[in-house]
Amino acid sequence: MDAPSPDRRGAAAREAAPRVVILAAGLGQRMKSDVPKVLHELMGRPLLFHVLNSVRYLRPPKIVVVVGHGAAAVRERVAEAFPGSVDGSGKGFSEGSAKGALRIVFAPQDKPLGSGHAVLAAEKALAQARGPLLILPGDAPLVSPQTLLDLGAAHRELGASLSVLTARLPDPAAYGRIVRDSNGWLARIVEYKDATEEERKSDEINSGVYLGDAREIFKALKSLRPANVQNEYYLTDIVESFRAKGLRVAGVEGPDPSEIQGVNDRADLARAREILRRKINESWLKAGVTILDPQTVTIEPTVKLERDVIVGPGAILAGYTKVGAGTRIGAYATLADARIGARCAIGSHVVLAGATVPPGARLRSPPPQMAPAGRLRVPRPPRGAGKGF
Repeated sequence: MDAPSPDRRGAAAREAAPRVVILAAGLGQRMKSDVPKVLHELMGRPLLFHVLNSVRYLRPPKIVVVVGHGAAAVRERVAEAFPGSVDGSGKGFSEGSAKGALRIVFAPQDKPLGSGHAVLAAEKALAQARGPLLILPGDAPLVSPQTLLDLGAAHRELGASLSVLTARLPDPAAYGRIVRDSNGWLARIVEYKDATEEERKSDEINSGVYLGDAREIFKALKSLRPANVQNEYYLTDIVESFRAKGLRVAGVEGPDPSEIQGVNDRADLARAREILRRKINESWLKAGVTILDPQTVTIEPTVKLERDVIVGPGAILAGYTKVGAGTRIGAYATLADARIGARCAIGSHVVLAGATVPPGARLRSPPPQMAPAGRLRVPRPPRGAGKGF
């Protein structure tokens, strides 16, 4: 299911819609893959698409995706998935054009010199934009639209020049640590590799999501120096640049720490999948769908279900599947891009891909596939087998 409409999607979302920069240039070395990290799929969608679908609720006038490794592949996938939203001219969108589209442009980061350098690569595409700028990592797919709206509301209410989304984790591991001053304002963010033992004891971490004035952010980025272990330009260092000017920097703690789960390797991807699978199932249960064993059912974000649908244990609903009211889906059935009418009965283990099933239809479970008695043959191992690999 697509993300539910946030509570304040209307007036508040339009009040000060930020331009958006999504950082998607990372090499993703820990994924050990030829596929760009942001194109690895989570529940049927590339990681980057989850981020794009969250920021679309803010109705941003422009989204700049910073690309590096695998840039051509990223551009191609985004253009296919968001038709009419990608600038193909190289000149950029005129803001206010392409009504209903996302207005996505790409900015290349030629050298991987850190997150600060990546954001600076987006400056030209933003054409000296004024007003709020939202910065997000392209490999953090679980940040919800509501959390982004709440961040914007807190930013305005606190009168901050820069706000950073934070979270508290029982085991913050290698995330950058938040350091606050005596009044609770954000003093600095310390990358784990550069943190002292005392700073590493903090359980409040940086999500990588920033909201602030575009002009001040780019001024701060241009003053950065790579004085750190990695010899990179850290985006986190703009906090101290803002503070040095006497500007107020807020740390806004998010309501759900699981949302800031980043994906750096395939173990992270598996954890993110489990978090998202559970949240999707919970949202359908609250929407009037019965899921007989939520621990074993997978429903991808693009699936649409009507009321009183019953989903059996182990079922997989994928792609753009749509299921009508009152339909029952049997155990371990698999539906991919299927259109199922109302009041149908789909048997256990049925597999449907791209099928259309009329209302009231009954599809029986397939018979078990078993070898005829007495005809089960076990091939003999080749000569020399079993002597090693």
